[in-house]
Amino acid sequence: MKLQYLLFALFTVFVIQVQANGGYDDYEQWEHNFPDTCQELFKTKHCNKCQSLMWNHFKNPGQCATAFNLGRDIFEIIKDSGEEPKPYDLTFFKKGLNKYCHEDFHCSQHEVEKIYKKIQDDCKDELSVKFDWSDNPENFKNITAYAAYGTLLTYYTGIPARNALCTKNKHNGDFYSFEFIEKLTQWVKNETNADPKAVVTHDLKFVIKGNGKKVRVPKSFFCDPCWRKIAHIYGDYIKDHRLKKSVEKNIWGSCHDLEKLYLPHCTHKRGLGEILKDRSDSKLSKRNANPAFGVLSHRMNKLHSLAI
Repeated sequence: MKLQYLLFALFTVFVIQVQANGGYDDYEQWEHNFPDTCQELFKTKHCNKCQSLMWNHFKNPGQCATAFNLGRDIFEIIKDSGEEPKPYDLTFFKKGLNKYCHEDFHCSQHEVEKIYKKIQDDCKDELSVKFDWSDNPENFKNITAYAAYGTLLTYYTGIPARNALCTKNKHNGDFYSFEFIEKLTQWVKNETNADPKAVVTHDLKFVIKGNGKKVRVPKSFFCDPCWRKIAHIYGDYIKDHRLKKSVEKNIWGSCHDLEKLYLPHCTHKRGLGEILKDRSDSKLSKRNANPAFGVLSHRMNKLHSLAI
């Protein structure tokens, strides 16, 4: 089993909104093949202190591990349904999100700071490893370092993630996070022409098709109102609660870099619905010129981060 389906963590502050949907076909494997020991998990004869710490959190995540707990609820709903999830069908995600957001949440800032500061200390070497977050996650070979970033961010973003996921749009009663994911799923579906192997990079800059070709996520995407509502929740938290500078640098550079990329200045905060419509009109023109234009259908990333 691939470790990335097991660790179920968060690698960028926004990726939970993206990778919480799509194919869940490895869920049964995730459930039944969970390793019995730390050594088995990390494929080593002796777990170091970082691996041991992560193992303890995997076995007992606690309420601060928002990403992990949301994933657990989604998996339980899939299991209880007896159905096989379908590409682009967000039914299970929506039900899991609704279940999770109606559960009690007890995670204090003091508690979570104690956890993520301990991770930074015990995983100092692992968190010094640099990854290209614009690369396909399957190319990340240092599993322990990869897991360390994911575990750190799962807890570090536990409080803002809960708020971002569970904040509702007062106009229609839907979760902003679900509205955003639904729109993004449709955009990727259209953009990749239903490539079932397409993945979204952890920094949300690219969609990588099965053939390795990268498609840039347009900057106008980050002007979507649902996105900005979510992004502000994360951004405000990150500015008030800082990680070690060396760790921040390896993840998102600086708060300024983060804000510049994910909360750009928008002269017109164009909704993603408008962007999708533009894409649709553009493709319609192409279809008139090329009658062989294919039928669209796709699946987003495996549910690995919510992810690793």
